[in-house]
Amino acid sequence: MTISSNTQSFTSLNGAIKVTKLDNSDSSSKKLSDAVSVNISSNATSNTTSLLNSLKEETVIQSNNGYVNLEQEAALKKMREHYLNAAKENNKFANPYDHLDEKYNNPTSPYYIQGLSKEERNAAYTNELFFQRNQSYYNQTENTDANYMLLDDPFFKSLGPVSGGIIETAERKAFDREKVNTQFQSLLNKYNVTIPQDTKLSFTIDPNTLKATVSGTDDETLTKSVEDVINTADNATELFYHISSSVSDDSTQYTPRQYSKFNLTKQIKDVTGYTLKDLEIKDGKFITPDGTDVAEIYTKKINENPKMSDYYKMMSIGSNVADLKKLAKDGFDSVPDLVLSIDYQNGSFYDVKQSENFGTEKSGWIKDWKESLFNKIKSQGYDSMTESDYLDTTQFTEKYNDIDLTSKKNSTKSDNKEVLTKDELMLKYLLDNLEEQKKAEIKEGNSLEWQVKEIF
Repeated sequence: MTISSNTQSFTSLNGAIKVTKLDNSDSSSKKLSDAVSVNISSNATSNTTSLLNSLKEETVIQSNNGYVNLEQEAALKKMREHYLNAAKENNKFANPYDHLDEKYNNPTSPYYIQGLSKEERNAAYTNELFFQRNQSYYNQTENTDANYMLLDDPFFKSLGPVSGGIIETAERKAFDREKVNTQFQSLLNKYNVTIPQDTKLSFTIDPNTLKATVSGTDDETLTKSVEDVINTADNATELFYHISSSVSDDSTQYTPRQYSKFNLTKQIKDVTGYTLKDLEIKDGKFITPDGTDVAEIYTKKINENPKMSDYYKMMSIGSNVADLKKLAKDGFDSVPDLVLSIDYQNGSFYDVKQSENFGTEKSGWIKDWKESLFNKIKSQGYDSMTESDYLDTTQFTEKYNDIDLTSKKNSTKSDNKEVLTKDELMLKYLLDNLEEQKKAEIKEGNSLEWQVKEIF
């Protein structure tokens, strides 16, 4: 906060509050209660427009951020080392394969491995045999093809929970979410836009224009600024793809048919420049303003593309032209548009209209689910797993979806006294001081008016 004694004004550094003292000889008739008028904006973003015009636009948000399953890579490395060492030990015997067989299948052998279930024994034997046969290859390369590995192998159980398959998919979504959160904050910083703490915004993206609209606050200045920022370059497009890649099976805003329609309309627009929604449908065709069938334009453009193989040209034309005809016959609105929404609050995006949430503080269900799967596998084996174990995450998501992202920040109580935020404390300080000064001036016979004004 800066204080100017000459002008008797107070201005907060974030531009949210300005307090000015004005001389007014006619103010003696004012009541004390009317002496202070307060108009507070959540955040003033007056310079956003000028920055948008002056700074080069760039696509900061990335829907795909190159997730690498480090946990799985580490497990595969350990597996490779384990079985190559086992192969070296087997090679010390005259017949390595006979020795390997004795370890797993001959209870009378002194090398027989005790304490394995039938499933564990079969898996361990099969896995070790695979490496024994292919050791020359794996001694020369760091690669390990886990597709050949039977997971009932007790070696894997000793590693602890390891991500893969459907669990890895969930972890990738959470990873991308954290990256997108950081990228969006960088975008806001670039244009000097601040979203006040606990303010909950909703972003909705039109699939035909790939432009976002923002709602959730009465602060029109903030809404306009955030919309302008997210719609720079391809940031709204990337956010759209991020939302679509984050959907869960029970999403009510996403269906495969909707996504197919979106892909079709995007490909047609990318190739021809025309938006299907804006075209007239006549005789089962999408017709451009000059009367041309857009399918003919698309076919011509594809055939003229030197970078596409003849096979790919044939497949693209055949598939998309057929879909165009069907959509024109049924009507553009026969399949709802893939309008996607996502919420934003306190530095993170949060999924809507689905049970699985990948936002900060609400993605803890992934770890709980993963541990539950591993514990069941460890105690009962892979054969005990059911489709519900892998697909039904509701029991893990419920408690995280119930988390209130604002209550612990604004409603924390201590000794029955409300804990105020930084902004609330600043405002209280200003008003208390203004009130005391006003009382002193009235007592001294001075006639002054104080106003707290919103600054833009």
